[in-house]
Amino acid sequence: MTAPRNRAVVIGLDGATWDLLDGFFGEGVLPNLERLRREGAWGKLRSVVPPMTATAWTSSFTGKGPGKHGIYDWTEPVGGSYLYRPIDSTKVQARTVFEQLSANGQRVCTVNLPLTWPARPINGIAVGDMLTPSKETAGFTHPPSFKAELDRWVPDYQIDTHLCEEEADLLPFLSRLRAMLEGRGELVRRLMEQESWDLLWVVWVEMDRMQHCVWHIFDRSHPYHDAALAERYREPILDIYRLLDTRVGEMMERRPAGSNLFFLSDHGFGPCRYKVFLNTWLAQEGFLRFKEGGHQGRQRVQRLRGWLDRAGLDTRRIIGTAKKMGLGNLLARNSDSLSRFAADIDWENTQAFCHGTNAIRINLRGRERQGSVDPSDYDRLLRRLKERLLEMRDPEGNAVIQKVQTRGELYSGPFVEGAADLLISDHDDSVWFYYSEGEVPEEVFEHSGWSSGNHKPDGIFLAWGPDIRPGEFQGAHINDFTPTILAGLGLPIPDDVDGRPLIEIFDRRSKIRPLYQEATIYESKSDNGHSSATDAAITERLRGLGYLQ
Repeated sequence: MTAPRNRAVVIGLDGATWDLLDGFFGEGVLPNLERLRREGAWGKLRSVVPPMTATAWTSSFTGKGPGKHGIYDWTEPVGGSYLYRPIDSTKVQARTVFEQLSANGQRVCTVNLPLTWPARPINGIAVGDMLTPSKETAGFTHPPSFKAELDRWVPDYQIDTHLCEEEADLLPFLSRLRAMLEGRGELVRRLMEQESWDLLWVVWVEMDRMQHCVWHIFDRSHPYHDAALAERYREPILDIYRLLDTRVGEMMERRPAGSNLFFLSDHGFGPCRYKVFLNTWLAQEGFLRFKEGGHQGRQRVQRLRGWLDRAGLDTRRIIGTAKKMGLGNLLARNSDSLSRFAADIDWENTQAFCHGTNAIRINLRGRERQGSVDPSDYDRLLRRLKERLLEMRDPEGNAVIQKVQTRGELYSGPFVEGAADLLISDHDDSVWFYYSEGEVPEEVFEHSGWSSGNHKPDGIFLAWGPDIRPGEFQGAHINDFTPTILAGLGLPIPDDVDGRPLIEIFDRRSKIRPLYQEATIYESKSDNGHSSATDAAITERLRGLGYLQ
């Protein structure tokens, strides 16, 4: 097997966009990143459709689209019901670049990379991501014994934080981000100086966290820009960017001699004007129906779920146990009443519903437990939904959606059926489509408020080092990242990846040439066995980050 040419450092900047960084470069806020772009190869990095964090990062470290790795959102449906549960790394149905390097005898370190908890076995060290409920949760580190080392190095290590929703929390929010940068920075310094590795991959999430909730403060063109807030808080916000740039500089200085440095973001970012509630729209259009007395029903459900949670009972496990005891039919008639999402929906008269990012699911007979749509009407309903979605207008009368596609049009691979039936694939980037778990607002459009920033399709790619040819390049996709890393290390690329190695970024004198090998079939070896408390903790983390309403 060909040995790697050198070691590689990968720095993930969650939510980074050239649109914003260009302005900061002009102000001298990010001197290290500005130098790296000036001296390196750089360009836009097209994200997945829709540009969703969990899906995008998984594509980055597998080289595959969601049809081949199976990750479409932060939650997945529980078969035989309208219940949903949070996902984790056990749901990634593809071999990762870390497992490929490990199989080749190389050593890997990963820190805070989404969809790597619980840690899958690798030759090296892994530290969990935003989905980890706490540092004490099983699988937070690999090997498990590294947890003690982490505690010695960084006793107050912070995994993540909730977003800011009001001015009173802004300075504490920035303080929490600073603590994350300090703690993660210390961990990365120790790993770079004291551990042996061939690939180090760390993700910094602070840009994303800030941009979701303070875009209207530093962006003077934002429709909700507040000059008074900008006067008070622009510098404290910029201080977080400066500290992140310092962390980048430290990694530059500590990189192994001869190694290349790679940057990527999972998606871009931009201003957000409105939240759009698709379930409300579906109800107004007649595709989704509520039960009579739905609001009162929801209150009863919340009381019941609260009682079950306090009793330590997991509603999903109750259903599973009942099925094993032969009581499945009896409980199935009532199980969805335990779900916040399903509580007040009249499923027998509902044709379509939203659960997932930009995603609409058909209530298909024979697939969904109370499916109302005959399979013979499936294609006709999809066409009708497409037509109506394309006619959606915001409160100012502007078109909101430009393109709607079926899952078969967007994705390919063995796990396409895990996707929603219909996805909004191109839309006004200044709106954010929410899915509400049964708690459906009265209006389709709601002002974004402090949720003033939103994902956009184009992230960033940047490479810098002895093998890199400086200059701007075009046409990179997030699926290209793993093939590019493998090519740069002189390792073979599995022949089933969806991406391509970006050979154009390498200096011709480096003589880097892509090598391919027959892909090894990946078999998932485990499934999440979360307790109700763990699922609840993950759900609350996602809600705190704005992913669930």
